[in-house]
Amino acid sequence: MQFSFKKKYTSSLYLKYTAIFLLVSLFVYGTYLLTGHSLIWRLDGAQQHLPLLQNYQHLLRSFLHNPSQQLPQWSWQLGAGGDLFQIYSYYVLGDLFSYLTLLFPASKIVFAYQFLIVLRLYCAGAVFCFFAAHFKFTQPVIITGALIYVFNAFLLYSNIAQPFFTIPFIIFPLLIIALERVLQGLSSWPLVVVFCWMLFNNFYFAYMLGIGAIIYLVLRYLLYYRHRLTFLPTFFKLAFCTILSLCLTAVVLIPEIIAVQSSTRSGSSFANGLTLYPFYYYLALPSQLINGGNRDFYFWSALGFASLVFFAIIYILAKWRHYPLLASSFIIGGVMLLFPFFGASFNGFMSPSNRWTLMLALPLAIACCLLITKVSQLSPKMLRLFRNSLIIYVIFIICCYYFQNDEKIFIPLLFLFVTYSALKVSVTQSNSKTHHLFLVVVLINVILNAVYFEAPYNGGYSNEMLPLGAYKKLSSQRYAGLDSDLKKTATYRVSTISNNYSLGNGFHMYNTLPNKMNSINSYYSLQNKNIGTFANTMQNSQFEANIPLGQLDDRTVLENFFGVRYLFTQLNHTNDQKIPAGYTLDKVSSLISDANQDDTQNKQTRRYQTNYAFPLLYWQGSAFSKSTYSKLTPTQKERALAVGVFLDTTKISPLKKAVIKNKVHQIDYQLISSRGNLVSPNHIERKDSAESYLIILKNPATYQNSELHLEISNLSYTPVTLSEQLRLEQQKRHAISINSPLTLNDSLSYYQNLRYHILQGTPDNSFALTVTSPLTTGTLKQPKQNELSFYKTISNGVLNLGYFPTLPTSLTLTPSKIGNYHFKLRVTAEKLDSQYFSEVKEIQKKRLRHLHFSRNEVTGIIKTTRTGILTSSIPYSKGWSATDNGQPLPITKTNTAFIGLKLHSGQHKIKLTYQTPGLKLGKQISLWTLAVLTTTCLLFWLKNSIARKQKAARTKNKA
Repeated sequence: MQFSFKKKYTSSLYLKYTAIFLLVSLFVYGTYLLTGHSLIWRLDGAQQHLPLLQNYQHLLRSFLHNPSQQLPQWSWQLGAGGDLFQIYSYYVLGDLFSYLTLLFPASKIVFAYQFLIVLRLYCAGAVFCFFAAHFKFTQPVIITGALIYVFNAFLLYSNIAQPFFTIPFIIFPLLIIALERVLQGLSSWPLVVVFCWMLFNNFYFAYMLGIGAIIYLVLRYLLYYRHRLTFLPTFFKLAFCTILSLCLTAVVLIPEIIAVQSSTRSGSSFANGLTLYPFYYYLALPSQLINGGNRDFYFWSALGFASLVFFAIIYILAKWRHYPLLASSFIIGGVMLLFPFFGASFNGFMSPSNRWTLMLALPLAIACCLLITKVSQLSPKMLRLFRNSLIIYVIFIICCYYFQNDEKIFIPLLFLFVTYSALKVSVTQSNSKTHHLFLVVVLINVILNAVYFEAPYNGGYSNEMLPLGAYKKLSSQRYAGLDSDLKKTATYRVSTISNNYSLGNGFHMYNTLPNKMNSINSYYSLQNKNIGTFANTMQNSQFEANIPLGQLDDRTVLENFFGVRYLFTQLNHTNDQKIPAGYTLDKVSSLISDANQDDTQNKQTRRYQTNYAFPLLYWQGSAFSKSTYSKLTPTQKERALAVGVFLDTTKISPLKKAVIKNKVHQIDYQLISSRGNLVSPNHIERKDSAESYLIILKNPATYQNSELHLEISNLSYTPVTLSEQLRLEQQKRHAISINSPLTLNDSLSYYQNLRYHILQGTPDNSFALTVTSPLTTGTLKQPKQNELSFYKTISNGVLNLGYFPTLPTSLTLTPSKIGNYHFKLRVTAEKLDSQYFSEVKEIQKKRLRHLHFSRNEVTGIIKTTRTGILTSSIPYSKGWSATDNGQPLPITKTNTAFIGLKLHSGQHKIKLTYQTPGLKLGKQISLWTLAVLTTTCLLFWLKNSIARKQKAARTKNKA
């Protein structure tokens, strides 16, 4: 298999590819449009990609209008506030397609977003055509390979869900071409260009593609170039390209590396603690190879290629001596799919995500091209191998179907037989006919796979798309117009009630963009690690690495601390009565009455307001030392926010020592099983899935005007074995059926239970503890290990059961699974009475006044009578700097996560300035590298120009 740079195809190849791509697109994207859906995924698409692209377009236009203006690096709309440059660099800054939005008016950004989705996929296929043209393939064969390359389950999903995931499919073939140029002694500058694009585009995929490039180089050298090139010169040329590219892109790369290291993702457990995948993963993996309608994506093993791929793999492995590179790639890729270690390694040593499988698409598509090209040369022995492999494979899939039935496998199975028939027929046919035959077969195969993937039935992907026109309505009406009289300001924030606010079609608000309001909630891949530290210090049960605060479980003091002045709720939704203390009904939308006069189905949006939101910056004269703070419970630490500031130091003088005496009370309780037994949370052995537990509070009337918290710590869960789980469930069914006239079908029930638990991964360490009060239901959940980025290890947490004038007499605790639970349980009443509200009023009086917000800056004035700490709810970052009356002032970290300033008595004019960490250094490295590179190129050009002139003069003189 010779990689040649001599032969290139004309534009006719791309014209034919374009026509066929448009045909397939009519089905791929037409399925969404025909069923009234947009190409905007209700999660990441509507919450992250489109709003950020919309903002980025506005920024680009503003910059082009006034290039001298300072670029924004901090935004108050990223949750509690965050680094805008870091978010842009992850999502849109390096996506070259983002800049095409400048061709569209701002009013057409929704259309532009969807158009670019299609354009990216088209370009991925066009790049494959360019790549495949370096081999001796005919045009129909190349186009067939392009269809296989781009229309697979990975891209059918991610092309719309996370549009920038398509870019690696464009970069990877170009990367291989550029590497081959270097290996063949040609110019290395194309490799520099591709490296720069790869690094500039997105650090996550740059890391992944970089590993893929290293694997390719090692295999290519060992299998082909070992005796054909001089190692050291080639190595130094590759190293030069790498270093030069790193330096040129340092302006983006250094801030991104710092952002990842200081994000909530850092420090997560390797491979989610897995050594092997659950059994169901191995059971489903073979069928996922060809299941283009597959939506399961176990651990992101998103394959789903056209059925021809199955035979192409067999062919390459059988002919491994002729195609050692492809055969090695398939063997290595197959082994890597079997162990979580590899998925985690490619995923930055975090969760075992097999997104690296995107790189398998290229060798698989090329293998299909080879098989089609060589089909007339297939021997009877090879055809028998195809037949026998097909029989074994189909039997396996059918057996699995009875265990894990998925009707979407029908089309791929059908095309296995269609493809096998085409292979048999093609042995005696001319190349021209067979090439067009396989183009038609693959064309129909990928079209039907796509329709199965997207059609709105049986879990089709279009069900997760926003309806046409919905995004604009959501943007303008997300608060039902109740925010129309609110000013855009960073002095306060808004929120919604937990699990309450739904805008329909599965759309829940995680981010406020492009709305003018600033919310505490945010959902991005990079979140400030300090915010995560604060959330875990307060044992916020809603903490996720991508969503560190959530709605803070509606805890009053935390809401107040973050300056949440307005809460939005929806009538007759979950937690619509779980209103934090001090929030009163302020404004409502029109009531939509139920047509059947069922009041519980009425709809209305409500706005609650409080006068007790903390200022963004305020002075505190009292503090907690490190030793004192460490002894506080999570609820006490929360309550401490209103009486002092925590400084991570052993000495706090000259500040006063803060105390929280008589502000948080521990409540005695009894834990009684639904069977009537008194049990201890230190050891709950749950053998009946119907068993629950009653938490009976002692003297609840004693605690008035309090928020009720359950503090759970030292939590662990030990699941029972699969055999024990099945035995207990059979035992329960027998007990229930004693008085039934029907005989229990033991065989059926055993199979049903076995099937269920195998598919659930039993035994696993996931569980949930659910506690119910008259106002709410709170859950502390240990996720499954297959939840990847959302996986976390739960050992503690605080559940807010609501604010009560008088506490309820009991609560209900329900574990989710059979097994053994161990934990410490503390029931606390956080008193939120007039004393607390007076403390908040004092804090408000000591706020930083005359706040002025400009791009990357905050200014204000304050007068202090003694030494204290200017405290804030602005997330701490090394990018912040401060001056007091024009003099530099060091930033202090307060309350584990926020910026603060130590102020002595006197009048203070405070100025806070933000610059993305690493941006200045990265910019200097990039500019110096560019300057040196440009100077060097000019000198070489001048030298060559002078040499040419001298040579011409000598030639003229000789003449």
